[in-house]
Amino acid sequence: MVALAAEARAFGRPPRGRAVALPGGHWLGVCGMGAARARDMGLDLAARGVRTLLSFGTCGGLAPGLPAGSLLCPRTVCDEQGACYPADIPPDFAEGLARARVVDVLLSVTAPVYDVARKEDLFRRYGAAGVDMESAALARVASERGLRFVALRAVVDPYDEPLPMRLLAAVDEWGRPRAVAIMRALAADPAAWVQAARLGRHMAQARRTLAAAAAIAMHATSRRDV
Repeated sequence: MVALAAEARAFGRPPRGRAVALPGGHWLGVCGMGAARARDMGLDLAARGVRTLLSFGTCGGLAPGLPAGSLLCPRTVCDEQGACYPADIPPDFAEGLARARVVDVLLSVTAPVYDVARKEDLFRRYGAAGVDMESAALARVASERGLRFVALRAVVDPYDEPLPMRLLAAVDEWGRPRAVAIMRALAADPAAWVQAARLGRHMAQARRTLAAAAAIAMHATSRRDV
């Protein structure tokens, strides 16, 4: 399961909002941002008989020393309410994903984390290496349905870099920019041009990481195990 259209391109250009079959007996769901959409897609995938739910996509960095493009494979996924779910680390992933970093915790939050102070607070409170908005919801579905759960997340914004709030507020639930809103955001804050350029470079790094990870994930997960 992925949230954003840009993340889904690691698997081609699948339609948004529903699950589609992939080669090898796999299924892919592009759900859009947020826990509610992630849960709905997770239930859809579970109803199709999958045995493993994989949360795949990007995240923000919370721990120092994680540059853009770092691939995180957490042992545990938690939410802000304190619910935590175990995540598997398949041996084939660990062997094939040379750039993957096994981390203790990935945190899921209800709203994007824009500023560095907020990142520092989350790192201090939860000890999480990265932050997203969907993984805990998918992990909960896996726990409820007795399915295996795995998370692979590529860092876009390192821990010490803020996100351009006005620009990110101008994208839709699939992460696609709304042109008029983007131009208004850039006109209101000229510094956002620099932030947007940096974020674009980081996203390109994360997408390259995800493309390599997708190929290995598809190969490592057998038909009987998906």
